Amino acid sequence: MRDRAFLAKRLAMQWLPAPSLALLVLAAWHALCLTVYQGKGYLLPSPLEVAHAAAGNAALLAGAALTTLREALLGYALAAVLGIALAAAMIQARLLERCLYPYAVLLQTVPVVAVAPLIVLWSGYNERSVVLIALIMALFPIVNNTLLGLRSTPRQLLELFALHGTGRWRTFMRLRLPAALPHTFAGLRISAGLSVIGAIVGEFIIGAGNADGGLGVQIVFAQGRMDTALLFAEVMAATGLGFGLFAAVSAAGRLLLRRWDGAAA
Repeated sequence: MRDRAFLAKRLAMQWLPAPSLALLVLAAWHALCLTVYQGKGYLLPSPLEVAHAAAGNAALLAGAALTTLREALLGYALAAVLGIALAAAMIQARLLERCLYPYAVLLQTVPVVAVAPLIVLWSGYNERSVVLIALIMALFPIVNNTLLGLRSTPRQLLELFALHGTGRWRTFMRLRLPAALPHTFAGLRISAGLSVIGAIVGEFIIGAGNADGGLGVQIVFAQGRMDTALLFAEVMAATGLGFGLFAAVSAAGRLLLRRWDGAAA
């Protein structure tokens, strides 16, 4: 009986804080709509109005979300492959790291909103530009975290592999890369949400004249029509998309690392 009470308390402490905070935010939001913003739904629609707009435009939201998800996933997958490959190349040669890493940092510090029009100018008003912008947004955390993980390989293990005459490639595949997995997945988790942000920013730039597009395009159109309730619903859909991708990558990382630890044991 005491164990059940302890388990119930532990589950409550783990799962209740986030929903409780969400309920408090919704209550405060609804109270603002009834007081400060009463009759001003064009500025702040109530939660019920947003829910009604989402239900009435479910097909539009679902189609836009799928478009944005496809673009974000393409950019994210390319960033993952390119980022891990760049980190692997840089760890093999210090000179290569000195050449490439400053440009990776520079790519992160340049505001993507500033370079997005150039990408669209060079690549065209199409989905490819959106994917490229999502790639740029997602690339640096993967490069940086993977490189950090590769650098963190214990020196004693590297010396042990060298003592047994293990080649550089086998040492990388059997020691450095597995040891870097926790850091790599940390970068992949960060980049998951950034890829969605990049896709939506790209859609802002390319989608101004196209009513059939992702969430970024639909947000532009809803803003133009002053349909604030639908605008809120689309922003929440974009937030849910980023959170869902983050959660999926986190779950995959936990599963892979658990299996890897079990196999290593």
